[in-house]
Amino acid sequence: MTETVTARLPDELVRRVDAAVKRGSFPSRSEAFRKILEEYLSEHPELFLESEPELFTGRNLSDAELERLGSRIFSKVRVARLVAEGRER
Repeated sequence: MTETVTARLPDELVRRVDAAVKRGSFPSRSEAFRKILEEYLSEHPELFLESEPELFTGRNLSDAELERLGSRIFSKVRVARLVAEGRER
């Protein structure tokens, strides 16, 4: 299922997306914005910190996956250190 979303975007951004569509990088504006948004959100998991990890990954994370995710979100700080710091407070 999809939902139509209306957004106001700067002219320059729309021109750049239109150029990518014209070059054949995307089949349409809609597909371009969907793909760009999906990639941005997957590269920035910190946007979902209020959620449980499985809500945005679709599954429970292994310890190694959680460690990798924590490393990306918290600038390469180990998850175990963050947990320990939280317990000390």
